[in-house]
Amino acid sequence: MKLNPLLVLPCLSISTAMAGEILPYTDPGNDGGWKLNEKVSDEFEGDALDMEKWLNLGLDGNYHGEWKGRAPSQFNPANVSLRDGKLVIASRWDPGFEFSDSKFNNGFHYGKPAPVTTGSIISRHKFKYGYMEMRCKAADGPVSSSFWSTGPGGEIDVFEHFGANPEKPHSEKRFHTSFHDWRKGSQTFGKRIWTNDHMLDFRVADDFHIYGLEWAEDFLKIFVDGRLVNCVTKDELGDKWVATSEQKIWIDCETFDWEIKPSALKESDFDENVEFIVDYCRIWQREGEASGCEERENLVSNESFEKGMDSWSGAAEIVSGKSRAGDSSALLKKDARIEQTIKVRPNTTYMLSAWVASPAENQANVWIAGRLGANGFGKDESSTTFIFPYYQEKSLQIKTGQDTETISVFFENKSKNGSVIVDQITLTEAPDLSAK
Repeated sequence: MKLNPLLVLPCLSISTAMAGEILPYTDPGNDGGWKLNEKVSDEFEGDALDMEKWLNLGLDGNYHGEWKGRAPSQFNPANVSLRDGKLVIASRWDPGFEFSDSKFNNGFHYGKPAPVTTGSIISRHKFKYGYMEMRCKAADGPVSSSFWSTGPGGEIDVFEHFGANPEKPHSEKRFHTSFHDWRKGSQTFGKRIWTNDHMLDFRVADDFHIYGLEWAEDFLKIFVDGRLVNCVTKDELGDKWVATSEQKIWIDCETFDWEIKPSALKESDFDENVEFIVDYCRIWQREGEASGCEERENLVSNESFEKGMDSWSGAAEIVSGKSRAGDSSALLKKDARIEQTIKVRPNTTYMLSAWVASPAENQANVWIAGRLGANGFGKDESSTTFIFPYYQEKSLQIKTGQDTETISVFFENKSKNGSVIVDQITLTEAPDLSAK
C-alpha cells in the first residue's frame, strides 16, 4: 500500500490529511476543495493493469483507432506491466517483434532502421479541468517518457521527458509542457502552438519526482516537487488556448527523431534501465474557487530595461519598438554579455526566466543563440539557450547553497553572427507548497 505523502509532512494538523484523504501535493490543506476523480486516477497496485480504466495499445492487435507509436518505435503491449506497486513501461531493442509494414507521418517505417518497441496506455474515461499529478522516474535511454492528454481540438502535454541524449545533455533536464492544435480547419492543425520550456536542476531519469499541472477554464499552472514553475492565462495565449474539451489520459514512451536520429539508435542504448516507472497517476477536480495566476515578486531590477542599463553591467543597446512588453528591450550583438548581482537567501529554490528573440535566425543556415543563466549559488553555473526568431519564454531553476547571499544573473550572445533581443528577465522565489 502506498504512503500518502501528506501524512509524512511535518507539523500537519489537517483533518482530511490525517484521515488519509489523498490530496494534491501542492495543496495539502485542500484550499481548492479538490476531489479525486477515481475513474482517471490509478495507484497501480496489484498484479495487472486495471483494464476497466485503461487501454493497452496493441493488445490483441487492437490500437483502438489510435496511432501505433512514433516510428521507428512501435507500441508493444507486452512492454507494459505492474511491478512493486508501480506502472512500468519498458523500451526495448526488439528485432523479433512483428512490426507494422506501414510508414509513419515522419517518413520512417516502424522497426526501421531501429527495431525499438515501447508502450502506451490511454484512459477509457475522460475529464474536463482539474489537477493532474504524477510521481515518476523517466526511462534512462533515448526515448521519451510522457504524461499527456487529448480531446477534441486540443492536446495538453504535462511533460515529455527525454531520458538520455549524450549529444544534447540539456535534454535530460528539460521539463517540457505544451499545447497541440487539433482543431479541424485550423491553420496550425497538428502543430505545437505553445510551449513552456523549463530547465530542471536534475536529470529526469535519475530519481522519482512529482510533476503537477492545474488545468482550469482560464489558466494553467505548472509544478515540480511542490514548487510553482509557471502560470499562464487564457487571455495571454489567446487563440492558442485549445484545451477546451474533455480529455483522456495518455502515459507512453516514444522515439523522438528530432532528439536522436533513428539511424543513430543502437542495441546497447536499450538495457534494463530503459523503463518509465510511474508510482501513481492522479486527477482531482475542484469544488472550490480557483485562484488564478498570482503575482510573484521579481528580484531582478529593471527587468524590462525601461531605465536603460540601470542595475546592469556589460554591453547592450537599449532599443524601442522591439520589446515584448513596455517600450524597451536590450539588444546584444555577438559576444556581448550583461549581468546583475542579486541578493538571495541560502538554501532556497528560485525560478529564473526571460523572453528572448533572435530576429535574423532562420533555423536553417543561420543559428543565433542567446543564453540565460546564473552562477555564484554554490554549484556549477546553470543556463538555458534560446534559438528562435520570435519571442519565446524559457526558465530554469536553481537552489542556493547554505552560505549563498548573492548570485549573478547573466544573459549573453555567443553567436558568430546576428543579434539577440532580451526582455522581461525575472527571478522569483519558489517555496515548497507541500510544506505549507
